[in-house]
Amino acid sequence: MGKKKAQTTVKAKAKKSPSVKAEKPKRGGEKPVEKPIPAKPGKDEFEALRKNVLEAKAKLDNAQAEAKKVEENVRQLVAREKDAYLKVIIPYRDACKKAGVECEFGGGRLANLSERVTFLVEKVDKGIKVAIKGRPETEEVIPFAKLKESTTRSAYAYTEKFLGPKEEIGNKGGGLSNRLRAIMKA
Repeated sequence: MGKKKAQTTVKAKAKKSPSVKAEKPKRGGEKPVEKPIPAKPGKDEFEALRKNVLEAKAKLDNAQAEAKKVEENVRQLVAREKDAYLKVIIPYRDACKKAGVECEFGGGRLANLSERVTFLVEKVDKGIKVAIKGRPETEEVIPFAKLKESTTRSAYAYTEKFLGPKEEIGNKGGGLSNRLRAIMKA
């Protein structure tokens, strides 16, 4: 038991030595090499250290360039496969739709898209006239007092009245709200 304790104290003292610094192991599994660091490096030691840094930096730059190439190859591979997937899924979805069968392959946002609408907005004497393009029955004048109270609430009330609840139509009220604010500033 006395020998083990003596061995551990020798190892501990060797690790605490300030004049020796251990290098980190390289990726190849090489063991760290301990090199003494001189108190004040001379010109030759300084140049040797600088050379090591430049070599390591060059290797790092090469590794980063190689990683960038690999990333680009991966992106291209994924893009090619997405295109191939879309080419085969579109006819399948169409066939499912014609057969009246629900398609088990969802396509991102495709499942929750609602009809596209364009809002026609025009400033008039009493407020702002709003309508949905191609639907004259949706024409309505929103008074300035109501818009000053809350533009967003007014826009969402209009879209809910003529298009349906936000859960079904998405954020069309937000788009109309932005258009109303722009008209009010003009």
